[in-house]
Amino acid sequence: MIFVLSAGSDPVADFKRFCLEKEMDKKNDSISLGQGQGPKAEKLIKEASQRGNWTLLQNCHLAISWMPELERIVEEFNPETMHKDFRLWLTSMPSD
Repeated sequence: MIFVLSAGSDPVADFKRFCLEKEMDKKNDSISLGQGQGPKAEKLIKEASQRGNWTLLQNCHLAISWMPELERIVEEFNPETMHKDFRLWLTSMPSD
């Protein structure tokens, strides 16, 4: 799921509330992307996809150079080998 941000918006509180409603409040992680955060985000995604956690990558627009790597990771998702409860959530300002 991708949240497209507008100036001043912050869906994190809504995300956390949704996690609580779905009893995922202890099974989610988030990271704000930016310089050097790509490898940490990749590790979170890998672990979450195996354990059935939810991962929120915030501010994808701040890591444009890492977006091709994220695309590769997502394209390699295999529903047969990943946990059925895994979810990947992204936030980004509009970006070319």
